[in-house]
Amino acid sequence: MSTLLVLGYPSEAEATSAYQKILDLDKNLIVSLQSIAVVARRADGKYDVVTPGSKVGTSAVWGLFWGALFGLLFFVPVFGAALGAGIGALTGAIVKRGVDKDFQERVRNLLSSDDSAAVFMVVDEMTTDKFVDAIKPFGGEVLQTSLSVKDEEELKHALFKG
Repeated sequence: MSTLLVLGYPSEAEATSAYQKILDLDKNLIVSLQSIAVVARRADGKYDVVTPGSKVGTSAVWGLFWGALFGLLFFVPVFGAALGAGIGALTGAIVKRGVDKDFQERVRNLLSSDDSAAVFMVVDEMTTDKFVDAIKPFGGEVLQTSLSVKDEEELKHALFKG
């Protein structure tokens, strides 16, 4: 089972620092990341994916996943007209797999002020106590939702079809 974790921060700088630390934790096998990204809210109310440095999970499937998830959460039209109706099916698959309306609203609330940012990650497993100890100095608010192995496979299948 995978877990979608969202760590919210009052500034992009804090989220970027936490992101870099999480990449180190992945290298040290404290957390096993499938993918990770940072989203920041700008002064004009728009959102940007600002994932600095090396990326984890840069396959086409993860690109589609993050694009669909961020589009769903922040109403960001990341795909353009080329995918058309497939977006509705894809976002429906994401909602069905654990990213319900309550979770969406909680994530939007994390990023309700200008310059706020969040680290989004899909985690296979982690040594929770070591992860928490390492991330604690960065503060932030934590949200999570779980994806069963079956839901994860169905979501990946929906992404490939999209």
